[in-house]
Amino acid sequence: MTAPAHHVLVRPHVADLRPVVHGSVSAAELAAYGRTPADVVDFSVNTNPLGPAPEVLRAVADANWMRYPGDDEAPLRHGLARLAALAPDQVALGNGSAELMWLIALATLRPDDTVAVVGPTFGEYARAARVAGAHVVECNNLADLPMARVAFVCNPNNPTGSLHTRDAILRLLGDHSDTLLVLDEAYVGLSSGTWPSESLLADSPNLIILRSLTKDHALPGLRLGYLLASADLARAVEAVRPPWSVNAGALRAGLAMLEPSAQGHVAHARSVIAAARQMLTDGFTCLGYPVAPSLANFVLVHVGDGAAFRRALLPHALVVRDAASFGLPHHVRVACRLPEDCQRLLEVVATLA
Repeated sequence: MTAPAHHVLVRPHVADLRPVVHGSVSAAELAAYGRTPADVVDFSVNTNPLGPAPEVLRAVADANWMRYPGDDEAPLRHGLARLAALAPDQVALGNGSAELMWLIALATLRPDDTVAVVGPTFGEYARAARVAGAHVVECNNLADLPMARVAFVCNPNNPTGSLHTRDAILRLLGDHSDTLLVLDEAYVGLSSGTWPSESLLADSPNLIILRSLTKDHALPGLRLGYLLASADLARAVEAVRPPWSVNAGALRAGLAMLEPSAQGHVAHARSVIAAARQMLTDGFTCLGYPVAPSLANFVLVHVGDGAAFRRALLPHALVVRDAASFGLPHHVRVACRLPEDCQRLLEVVATLA
């Protein structure tokens, strides 16, 4: 019997790929509880609890949707370069940092290359590598990183909230000088205790830094990210990016995000998040749920059965992130939201015990 045609047309390793599980909650799931997405307080999404800065929303509303979006790409790259004290040709844009992970894989990986992922962490690193035909090896700390063509390190890490120091990353770059290190800093703008990684690029041609602009401004539906790297690496990623992958509204929003008032909005959010993080850590600990030390805008909580804990909160219109897809079925990840939201969550959790 001959194999079905699709087995011949599709690369074997792609045919076996499965989507990565992400957070939030679907309208269909909430409907079973008589709820809609508008009803819930969503602790599963790690974005700015203050929402977008007003000027950023205005910029999206004023975007010209009747033209192709390329005109704003160069100004945005120049603005991001100034912010990082780098040259504009060291910046590449993407439809969210997730697209940039895939583009890095497309630009750098060959079939059967080894990709190292420091976990437990975001699942799209491994998926992007497997799309390119690479072999993925996961380790639990930097010291155990194997020899690899590319390594992904999330800093601060999702879902643990832990932060690698500058010295640890510098040592990693030196010990693995033949490995391309992708340092994903999607949450750096909303975290405490961070350090300026841009300074490492001067002496580290094997480094790419990923950033997400839309997490800082609570616009994950808009999709906008960027990377910082050597000019050669940035050029390679831009070379494989589909045309116009960053839309007109995202580019306009990105330019507005660079304005001092928008930067101040994010700085204020960091102070709100720091207070919420302490409130959640103390509150869950007092209720008997261990919390991993975090410097990010979320905390990882050991609850025994993450899926059951999440389900128990849904009737109360509260959503947390079941961490099973990270390989942590006994945990949930809880985003730092406004104080009144955190207080409500803790009060409901107290009734579950």
